[in-house]
Amino acid sequence: MTQAIKEDFLGSTVPQEIRNIGLVESWQRSQAALGAPGNVGPVPHVPEALLDEHLLAMLGAPMNRFAEDLEGTGLALLLADSRGQILQRWSEDRKSRSHLDRVGTVRGAVLAENVVGTNGVGTVVATGASVQIRGTEHFADIYQDAVCTGAPVLHPITRKLLAVITLSCDMTPRSDLLKPLVKSLTAQLEQHLMSVEQPGAREMFSVFLDLSRKQNSPVVAFGPQGALIQSSTAHQLNAHDMNLIRSLGQEDRPSGRYLVELSSGPTHLDLTMVGKGNNVVVVGARVSPKTPQTPSRPTTPAPRMAGRSPEWLAVVNHIDKLRSLKTPVILVGETGVGKTSLALGIPYKSGTVPSSITLIDAAERHIVGTRQWLGRVIEATQGRTEIVIRGIETLDKPALDGLRSLLDTRQPAAPLLLTLTADSPTDAEQFERRFDVKSVWIPPLRDRTDDLPGLWRTLADAVAPSARLELTDRTKELLRAYSWPGNVKELRQLIVGLAALGKSGAIQPTDLPIPMQSAKTLTLIERMELEAIRKALQQASGNRVKAADILGISRATVYRKMKAYRLGTE
Repeated sequence: MTQAIKEDFLGSTVPQEIRNIGLVESWQRSQAALGAPGNVGPVPHVPEALLDEHLLAMLGAPMNRFAEDLEGTGLALLLADSRGQILQRWSEDRKSRSHLDRVGTVRGAVLAENVVGTNGVGTVVATGASVQIRGTEHFADIYQDAVCTGAPVLHPITRKLLAVITLSCDMTPRSDLLKPLVKSLTAQLEQHLMSVEQPGAREMFSVFLDLSRKQNSPVVAFGPQGALIQSSTAHQLNAHDMNLIRSLGQEDRPSGRYLVELSSGPTHLDLTMVGKGNNVVVVGARVSPKTPQTPSRPTTPAPRMAGRSPEWLAVVNHIDKLRSLKTPVILVGETGVGKTSLALGIPYKSGTVPSSITLIDAAERHIVGTRQWLGRVIEATQGRTEIVIRGIETLDKPALDGLRSLLDTRQPAAPLLLTLTADSPTDAEQFERRFDVKSVWIPPLRDRTDDLPGLWRTLADAVAPSARLELTDRTKELLRAYSWPGNVKELRQLIVGLAALGKSGAIQPTDLPIPMQSAKTLTLIERMELEAIRKALQQASGNRVKAADILGISRATVYRKMKAYRLGTE
């Protein structure tokens, strides 16, 4: 149908069936530049020397993380500059690579609209807006079997177009949510660019570029929020190696050479510290066993909160900002998400609270009584230590009223954090109004499954270090698919249980409890769809009609997807 409509339009007739004005305007620009679709020849290419390597270095790390899970989806990920030139492509399986090769979409390909017509890269460049071009909606016949979904990446300050992100695949019915998903990725990239724009990060980027020009070895730069930029040769590093290198930078070590046991063996890392929290690491050659090894400092990082997903980092940074203001804040989340640990700033263990923090459990009121419990809170507020009050949902009305009076008269000499166990962010509204404070929703584990491998490693090292418990790929998939009603606490209990059974080494699917073994494994697209719908529903306060508007899809599609993912039953 679209092909016939396009042919009618190109024959100077604008059919009434055309509702997508943006598509019509793109066809008009394409026809003015190229004439007929048959005039589009082989896709031209520019030499690699003319490509913007700085932009690729800046965005390569988050793009790599996103692309790691593309295998088996048939999806290819493209990064283009503001002229529509392909800087890099990520295709993790034969199907997606074959698709890109067939249409000439390789590094250096020029996909500007005036070169190949309407497409998911050049049309974004021409309009500065997100698009999805399906099949025969493309101007050129070579793309008639493809779906291209692209979105612009804008400079976080100037709002000028920096790059275009595109997901490309063969024609598929599962493309409803590709457009909001690509927009979600570009939003993450713009947040990433904002981090790079900080003065310390700019200086770090300059050092990174200088070292990258001088070294053939992998070069990785880390800011306070994790990996920011990496050289093209750093792609050879696996996730385990990157975590070790990240840990080295986060330990506030001085600049110098360190010996670290990477997956390839003992390796020298040259660390350059560029201001607080900003580090550049050059990965040297593997050290031969015969070579005398210089003693190095331990590479095991001090206890810290595990998690590098954007959702988790956003929460941690927001809490840190509120903590610095020394105003009360409520940390809200389901049971076991780590509210107390976030409040303390370190993984929480009973009896191990930093001396700089006074931890008060609201449940103690049931033992000592409201008057004595409030007296302890008053005593704590007269000191200068940070105060964490745990579990305020257990307080009765007199205790809540007394706590409110204390907050009204308290002089903010130190931060005060309250934790509240609740099933949704809206459950905190009555406490916000009662105490006149802000709240922060802590995402449940099912909403940040990208953190599962890191959490597993941290908890396994703490619970059973000698067992060396490792996840196989299939086991990891099952854990990602599981709903985690007990969140991080349940994950820890799983590891404790496996260690108690004498398990060691690789954990197979059959080692997991039956409910986890039977969890439906979601594909990358399904996980991304699920995440996009959850975020839209949260933004719309649960209103499905508004969520559909946010996602740019029909209400019926939202209902169907929610039923498929059992969102209404969570």
